Amino acid sequence: MATYNFKNEAEVYLVFSGSRYKLDVTKDLSFSQTFTDRTYEQKTLHEQNKLHDASNITKANPASFNFTVPAITENALDTVFNLLVNFKSGTYTLNTFDLYIKLTNDVYKLRNCVITNGTFIIEKLENLKLAISGEASELTRGATLPTASTDPAVTVVAPGTRTPHYMKELDVYMSTTRLTEGVFSVAVELQNNIEWTPYETVNKALNLGNTHSVTTTMYPSNFTLKKRIVSGSVGQYVLDTFNSDVQNWKQSVPVLITAGNGLSGSDFRGFKFNFGTCSFTNRNNVGEVFTQSYDWISNQNTTNLGSLITYN
Repeated sequence: MATYNFKNEAEVYLVFSGSRYKLDVTKDLSFSQTFTDRTYEQKTLHEQNKLHDASNITKANPASFNFTVPAITENALDTVFNLLVNFKSGTYTLNTFDLYIKLTNDVYKLRNCVITNGTFIIEKLENLKLAISGEASELTRGATLPTASTDPAVTVVAPGTRTPHYMKELDVYMSTTRLTEGVFSVAVELQNNIEWTPYETVNKALNLGNTHSVTTTMYPSNFTLKKRIVSGSVGQYVLDTFNSDVQNWKQSVPVLITAGNGLSGSDFRGFKFNFGTCSFTNRNNVGEVFTQSYDWISNQNTTNLGSLITYN
């Protein structure tokens, strides 16, 4: 009887800089890659019966992947966080890594991965999470998960214990206004807009020859980081106990968001966002309960986001 592979049995491993980490992927795991089919007409003056176009498949589009991981008190999430936020050493581009998805009887590999989007999930009565989206050069099936015996150059980092970060305390400042009272939703997102370098060259086309197969497929390999965007939103009930910014906007103001536990002490654990130059618009929302929605974006031009977005 055939063995089926179920997503809830999948194990996700990240290999970066010679180390292998097991990720606690909680949900939303998905990955795929498509190929480009450039069809051409076969019908000619002498062969009017050829009504169907022929296919010419020579290249693959960038692969995509998504997953969500919980924030934990140990250091296991540091690597994912740093790959999202920090630059590659000495450059203005992002680090790449490999992902392995291990199933009951199979292993998939995503080669040359880069994180293009990270959403910090902050929900009351829930543990903090980080939703990751990205792209990769190549997706293959039947890969070998690197271990100490199969690849001596890779160090297997022991998973260790896992203690989730619960969102017990939340502090939000928009400009000089403290919004903690009445806040019901907070979202922060970092986008890394990349552009893959065209990889259809004369040399590669000549190497294909006349016989095309999946082994000669041209895969993307290099990319350029074009833009970074940090933005977010804060939803708040309109109460009579604070000064409201409803139907207002401001520019060049600070935004400070702290979520986790131990906010007032030196042992704080959680996410902290501290941007000095932002703009926001605030609009009124009419429902059974009146609310206001702050939509903000950072205008602070910095190459060191790691000093403004911290994970303790």
